[in-house]
Amino acid sequence: MKHKLLHLQSLVAVALCVIMAMALNSCSDDDDEPADNLTSIIVGVWAQDGDNDIIVINKGGTGAGYEDPADYYDNNSYGSITWEYKNDYVYLNIGYYGNIQKEKLKAISVSKNEIKWRRYRKDEDGYFTNESEEWTWTRYE
Repeated sequence: MKHKLLHLQSLVAVALCVIMAMALNSCSDDDDEPADNLTSIIVGVWAQDGDNDIIVINKGGTGAGYEDPADYYDNNSYGSITWEYKNDYVYLNIGYYGNIQKEKLKAISVSKNEIKWRRYRKDEDGYFTNESEEWTWTRYE
């Protein structure tokens, strides 16, 4: 009888361990999306710091730019945007009144409603340099 009781206690202990592990593992995830999920977070409408620009980023590497909120609401875009995520950088090509402005951005911090970027400059020959500035996008809608 004593052997059966010890066996039952062992089974109960194992069952409790399994239940506790499952309970801890099944907690809900109410946090913002993780920073490494940048390609899904970036999709949306963003206000750029430093000026009134509104930037629309669509899935599939497209988007549009607007001078200010009024142009955005009037659907009066200054040009199209193409983007690509590659090797931890976002490369933007911004069509700006017939010109192409190329941007190389590295996310410093990412949340669902704000992205802080390190924006790299280009030299006279069109190559990105190590010179950079911070640029913040705040979710507009």
